[in-house]
Amino acid sequence: MDRFSSQEIESQYNLIKTLLSDPEKNKDAIDSIKKNISYMPQELKKKLEEEKITFLTDK
Repeated sequence: MDRFSSQEIESQYNLIKTLLSDPEKNKDAIDSIKKNISYMPQELKKKLEEEKITFLTDK
């Protein structure tokens, strides 16, 4: 698997945080992220777990 730059990880992290700020409005995008969680870079998964954003990884 390719390594992602810290800038890419930070960008994806910020996007997820933005989507989570209004979960009702962004329900479709959040559901899509949940479906494709296995393709998420490990670095991003770790960062989300550190921030206690684990419902995305719960199945």
